[in-house]
Amino acid sequence: MRHPVADRRSFAVTMVTPGFRAVPGGVESHTSALAKELTRQGVKVLVLTAERGIKRARVHRYDDCWVVTYPAWPVRSMSISPRLVLAAMRSRRSGRLMHVHSFHATTALAILGRRTPTVFTPHYHGKHGHSALANLLHLPYHYLGKVLFRRCDAVICVSDAERDALVADFPFVADRVGVIPNGADVEAIWSADPYRDEPTTVLCVGRLEGYKRVDAVIRAFVHAPANAQLVVVGTGPAQDALAALAVELGISDRTRLLGRVDDDELHRWMRTAHVMVSMSEREAFGMAPIEAACAGARIILSDIPAHRDVAAKYLPKVCTLIADPTPRGLGEEMCRQLAAPRATSSTVPDWRDVVEQTVEIYSAAGCHGGASNTDETQYITSASRVDAQHMEMTR
Repeated sequence: MRHPVADRRSFAVTMVTPGFRAVPGGVESHTSALAKELTRQGVKVLVLTAERGIKRARVHRYDDCWVVTYPAWPVRSMSISPRLVLAAMRSRRSGRLMHVHSFHATTALAILGRRTPTVFTPHYHGKHGHSALANLLHLPYHYLGKVLFRRCDAVICVSDAERDALVADFPFVADRVGVIPNGADVEAIWSADPYRDEPTTVLCVGRLEGYKRVDAVIRAFVHAPANAQLVVVGTGPAQDALAALAVELGISDRTRLLGRVDDDELHRWMRTAHVMVSMSEREAFGMAPIEAACAGARIILSDIPAHRDVAAKYLPKVCTLIADPTPRGLGEEMCRQLAAPRATSSTVPDWRDVVEQTVEIYSAAGCHGGASNTDETQYITSASRVDAQHMEMTR
């Protein structure tokens, strides 16, 4: 049974995530959009997160929810933040429901500690991480994962493909797993203005990591029409190497690496792009493709389980799957899609619907009011070691 919005004003949730808003990535985009829509629908949300490159905790107010950001270690193999984990464990004393994100980061350890209603969205992509070191760490971590999943009241996967992979590795959790897809901010995307006077555009969006295979997209773009441009949105350790590759291939004059952009600019590029491409080796879902399809772009995706799932459910008329992204094969597919008319907007999940389903799971897991506003402010001040004057400034 769905709960009316008014009932949700008694709900209080602590969301624990390896990154939020200022940090680019799929999990970060997911949690930012989820928190924004939860607060819009009346749920009280406290976000505990981490960021590399900061030395002390910070407190901010975003979209009517408090966000406490703790320092993360500078390693790139996975998100590691002992202070975030300790703060999350302390917060379990409040009795609020805790929604933990990412199996592939130390945030998952927030499930340990005092018992409190817990929902886990693992964004799971198997017994491996984003680097050789992360793969090594995941071997013993798998056994700890059994403990973590057993302590959860509910598990939310973002695709059938993710659920299948999770249940294959942790069969005992099958009866607690539900599937709620990622959403798109449909209204914001539709209202975005395309960039005028831009060349025909191929768009690639995501963290610039090796497993995303943005290099394969750049190599393939050599075979795209000379009047087209490739726009790459995102940051990551591979950024300099990708820029150098475009120079080496002689296409730097029509390859633009924009780095990180805000949501408004990203939506404008999605409304501008004729084709959006992702050749990622592994994903739990595929947020950028459904957002680009909502904006009217044609979609080319790597043939992996999550992309097959997304293509079949939401993009059957606008998406092509590529099993072997050789430069020439992928380049020829780009040419075919660029020659076709730009697609009409696809019908994709909206974050409002995603939150409707998420709140139902919160309710079934035992979500209730938890800490008062006063208690929450005191907790944030204590946990982040900032003074009361700073708290007033962030209101």
